[in-house]
Amino acid sequence: MTQDWSDLLQWEELRHYLLNLLRELPDWGLLALLLALVALGALLLWRVLRVLSWLRMWRYRTIGSRGERKAEEVLTRAGYEVLDRQVTRRYPMLVDGTAREVLVRADMLVRKSGRTYVAEVKAGWIASNPLHTPTRRQLLEYEVVFDVRGVLMVDVPRKRVLRVEFPIGD
Repeated sequence: MTQDWSDLLQWEELRHYLLNLLRELPDWGLLALLLALVALGALLLWRVLRVLSWLRMWRYRTIGSRGERKAEEVLTRAGYEVLDRQVTRRYPMLVDGTAREVLVRADMLVRKSGRTYVAEVKAGWIASNPLHTPTRRQLLEYEVVFDVRGVLMVDVPRKRVLRVEFPIGD
């Protein structure tokens, strides 16, 4: 019990010392101290936000890899053979006349009945809807870049494979 009082007295002495030190500081010193504390707080907040961002991305990667494993099971049950995973293609585009190269990565390349398809895995309830704007645009890009007629979307939550085609210009 005496140790608790001793600790409390030491903290009280430190508090008095710091208050006296602050009282003796000129105005510019208080301003400098305040700015330093704000900068330290901003730095701390920035670090916390980076950690939170990393944790969020880790969670998405974990969900994605789990979804891809389940998607392979769904594809196999539907009669598809997985040929390759994380398939990449590059394609050129012009931005204000300047040539650029874009890298596209699809989840899987699969085959069924002698036909090859690009398969995109979606593990979320909203993203697994092929009419969902970001999903639709991604599937259309795959059809163009991989030069296929139709792509597959593996709807992991509903355990189904959807063949999506864009009959533009037919």
